[in-house]
Amino acid sequence: MPVQKKRCKLLFVDDVPANIRILVDLLQVDYDVAFTDSGVHALQLAAEDPQPDLILLDIMMPKMNGYEVCRQLKENEKTRDIPVMFITALIDDEDEEKGLALGAVDYIRKPFSMSIVKSRIRTHLELKQHRDDLQKQTAELSALNAQLEKEILERKKTEAMVQEHLGYLQQLIKEHAFPSSSRSGSSGGDITRD
Repeated sequence: MPVQKKRCKLLFVDDVPANIRILVDLLQVDYDVAFTDSGVHALQLAAEDPQPDLILLDIMMPKMNGYEVCRQLKENEKTRDIPVMFITALIDDEDEEKGLALGAVDYIRKPFSMSIVKSRIRTHLELKQHRDDLQKQTAELSALNAQLEKEILERKKTEAMVQEHLGYLQQLIKEHAFPSSSRSGSSGGDITRD
């Protein structure tokens, strides 16, 4: 039986119901999609398990705009690694620069092409998967390295102990194999020549 691939979870944050409906309807075929119209609620959803694999975030929202949501996501240790894509009606280069400077991985201007949005989502999810795999491998290698260092330290201690015992045994052998007192008196005296 083939292993079923885990569906990625997207969090879509926008205060316009029509935008939510369009994107959710198109994306829920391939992804598990959660949505909210509140920046504060988005921060709560992002911190819950299972966390979203990608956040699609509008900028112009009441109470807390998308820039502030992104800033808080990136400052929180639990949510900082979740990629954020801005999807917004703001079209100025300065707005895009600000969004990317806050840590967003992409900036898509409305109106957008759904095929481009889907392609960029797929790309960022693949990049996140590769990064997650790399972090997992790094953690495994670090744990293995720590174990090897511990084993090397134990072997060095054992080797030092063996060397100490070997030196002690060699000293004992010297002292008992060639006692100096029995060798000196066994000749029976001096031999003189005529």
